[in-house]
Amino acid sequence: MIHRTPITITSVNPLHGHEGTIVTLEGTGFSPHIRNNCVVVGGMGACARAEPDSHPTQLKVRIGPVAAPTEGDILAWVGIGADLYIEELTHSAARLAFSETALFRNGTPVASAGVNFKLTAASPNTYAGRVANCSDPRVQLGGQETGSVIRLCLPKDFAPSKHAKVDICVVLKEPTVAIDFAAEISSSDDESCLRAIAKSITVNANLMGEKLFADVARNDQTGDLDLYVTKPYLSNGMVTLRFG
Repeated sequence: MIHRTPITITSVNPLHGHEGTIVTLEGTGFSPHIRNNCVVVGGMGACARAEPDSHPTQLKVRIGPVAAPTEGDILAWVGIGADLYIEELTHSAARLAFSETALFRNGTPVASAGVNFKLTAASPNTYAGRVANCSDPRVQLGGQETGSVIRLCLPKDFAPSKHAKVDICVVLKEPTVAIDFAAEISSSDDESCLRAIAKSITVNANLMGEKLFADVARNDQTGDLDLYVTKPYLSNGMVTLRFG
């Protein structure tokens, strides 16, 4: 792995925002290849994608979908990215056609801005996972079923197959791996749609030689669909899905 100079963040402006807000990070060590900069904001509440007018001492990022108002630090690192990604994926009755994909693993240590950034509003049809122990013996996670996972719950009355697009952000630590992509959805079945998303997480990570595992189970008691995502040595992370 090629190690770059670690990022330093000297200022952040503004210190609050929601989906679509442009946040400017001043500092050093940002990658000149803007898509190799990985940024999460609000205590790992949302991903933030680098904007085209960034440079090595100033990085502008646009906040992505937000599942719930949160607050916390901004974390950033220069990633070793993958230039290849799948353009289309099908699973049973579901098809995903990808329009944007960024894959990262650590190229530098994760840098902290040392600020309390507030995400002030939730995005519609957006859901986030939480670190938990795997609670369903039916899921298959490459031998990681007994460890920590990120569990994201979609309520039974929500139908992802009725939406045309999905934005997906996955950040798993430690070491840190991230997948950030958008796709068009074609599906007639909600569970197949979520299973196609799970498969896309695994397949895209494999293109970098990274072992991420994802599976789906329907809760027998509530009828909710649960997405499980994990990796070896998972210590923390986030998974965010926005449909619409």
